[in-house]
Amino acid sequence: MKILVNWCVRVTCLSAFLILWGCASGALVKPSVSIPSPLIDTFPMTVGIYYSDELKNYIWKDPKERPKYVIELGSNQSQVFDSSLGGLFEKLVTLDTLDPTSAEVDGIFHPEIADVTLSTPADTGHDNYEVLIHYTIQLLDSAGNEIHKWSINGYGKVNRRDFGSVMERTSDAIQQATENALRDASTLIIESFSSRSRPLAVSNWLK
Repeated sequence: MKILVNWCVRVTCLSAFLILWGCASGALVKPSVSIPSPLIDTFPMTVGIYYSDELKNYIWKDPKERPKYVIELGSNQSQVFDSSLGGLFEKLVTLDTLDPTSAEVDGIFHPEIADVTLSTPADTGHDNYEVLIHYTIQLLDSAGNEIHKWSINGYGKVNRRDFGSVMERTSDAIQQATENALRDASTLIIESFSSRSRPLAVSNWLK
């Protein structure tokens, strides 16, 4: 029995060490996500979307005092918003400026990433990698006045055990969690335009 207990303790310690070792080297993550457009009735409007240089080139760098993780998010933003907003409206036009006179549109969407949070098994003691992407999405009318600003939190989670043995593939796990968060954000954007969720100001604009 003593031998069995010692063996279990060693295995537990080894597992914990390897989990921490897998998180110890940091990771550069480049998510690549494909998001299909929703199969829903579109609003008969032409809207513009403005992607700032900051958003298009957004790179999140881990601020915590630990081996650093870096997630390149900018290249995925057009996929998130072109798919969601492009599925909601009859026509979506990409704009180079927030000036509403630059194109004949009924409104302009201006998304930005406000913050990103990453949690790893080493942080929480649990088995999950979790990514939270906090967006702000401003909607302007055709005169440039703000109609509404949404706060959208895309959340993605994966279990480290889905990525092989204890010698986990940290970069792959974070990438999958990030891609799940991007898909979740796209879904939440669509849901925010449902009749039960959208603000009165947005409903009035849609009329």
